[in-house]
Amino acid sequence: MRYAPRRPYAARASRLPNVDVLFRLFVAALLVSSYGCTTREPINGSHESLGAVLWTQTSAEYAASTLQAYRLAAANLDRALADPQWTAALEQGNDYSGLPPAVILDLDQTVLDTSPYNARIILDYGSHSQQRFAEWCRESTAPAIPGVKDFLDRVVEHGVTVIYVSARAEALRECTTKNLRSLGLPLEGQQHLLLRDGTPATRKTVQRTRAAAQHRILLVIGDDLGDFVEGAKSDREMRRVLVDEHAGRWGRQWIVLPNPMYGSWAASLYGFDYSMPRDERLDRMAPQLRR
Repeated sequence: MRYAPRRPYAARASRLPNVDVLFRLFVAALLVSSYGCTTREPINGSHESLGAVLWTQTSAEYAASTLQAYRLAAANLDRALADPQWTAALEQGNDYSGLPPAVILDLDQTVLDTSPYNARIILDYGSHSQQRFAEWCRESTAPAIPGVKDFLDRVVEHGVTVIYVSARAEALRECTTKNLRSLGLPLEGQQHLLLRDGTPATRKTVQRTRAAAQHRILLVIGDDLGDFVEGAKSDREMRRVLVDEHAGRWGRQWIVLPNPMYGSWAASLYGFDYSMPRDERLDRMAPQLRR
């Protein structure tokens, strides 16, 4: 067999792929593949909720503040039971002194600690969504807020009904019930777990009205202005007006727990537009700082 003579290297090299072209193709492939992945920024302190969630989960002051709130609630429970004219519900009817007594509590960040859900958002550099929250709720692993179990045990010992009023969706009833019972928290019957069924008529004001029609409401306990009074979805100035209008109730019939992580206080700063992108929300919120 005869072999053709080898051509000079220069001639052969001209047929090889250009190194610069190969590099460009490699970089392009990496970029294309990255678009198919879920982007997640590193945890570098830039998430707007980092400080609030860390304070809630790690500070001694947070635990002290909730223990203090529930100790105050226990002291006021005794006063309320002794005074048949005492009521904590603005929605209470005229003839209520003979009704059986009850206390109303919000659920999330009042009874159940939702900070693990908010921590998950930070670690994924994500944001809140109803679907994401529902998935977390179905795990039924929320811890109890410090102080709440001792308080509710005292409520039950006094023969007072516990009513939970929550913005959680009706579809989350089973997992919410499981979570409460796993913590040994009282739930006398499903009629005392008032959830949102998707209609405007299940606003917390209406839920409180329903509860007040059958019980004398001794205390209302929550972490959001809307847990106590209608009008929480207003601008920040009007929200402060509502606080001042009911100044005599705070620390007596109404007990508020701290929640720097989320709530109507935050949404009021960007007009309750939950569809607004994160960057735009922050652009709306930052100028409202005082110095």
